[in-house]
Amino acid sequence: MLACTNQNNASRRLSPLVLISIVTLLSACAGDSQATPRMQPPLPTIELQVGSHHVQAELANTPDTRQIGLMGRKQLGTNQGMLFEFDQAETQCMWMKNTLIDLEVAFMNDAGTILNIERMKAGTEDIHCSRGPSRYALEMGKGWFGEKSIKPGLTVQMPRMMK
Repeated sequence: MLACTNQNNASRRLSPLVLISIVTLLSACAGDSQATPRMQPPLPTIELQVGSHHVQAELANTPDTRQIGLMGRKQLGTNQGMLFEFDQAETQCMWMKNTLIDLEVAFMNDAGTILNIERMKAGTEDIHCSRGPSRYALEMGKGWFGEKSIKPGLTVQMPRMMK
């Protein structure tokens, strides 16, 4: 049981509701490494052109969809990925906690030009950041960008219907 003390009252009990709230908050912050990763249902897709390759990308453009991303997914199709659209172009960072498959991410500026591509290992908490102001990030399966000879400087063609 938690108790707080002050000079006027040697011991004062916290209400059960406050105690439950504190325990719930601490449990959520501590996390459970054995818990099943949270997985979102498939999101609406858009078609992108990356070099000469067509990609079907799920669109993560809200705080909730961006936070969950590809967590819990066990596979990605050959030309399938997830496009993260951020509210503004700034340094963006990602990690792979609760992600079950190795991925690569291409960070892009407002015009869709790739700034940098980072390899990301499943289940790690390493931070991967853009090397400049990024408005978009495209996650694809491990090795996809290299296999397709996609490099920084290439502009990804995407519909202007977003946001």
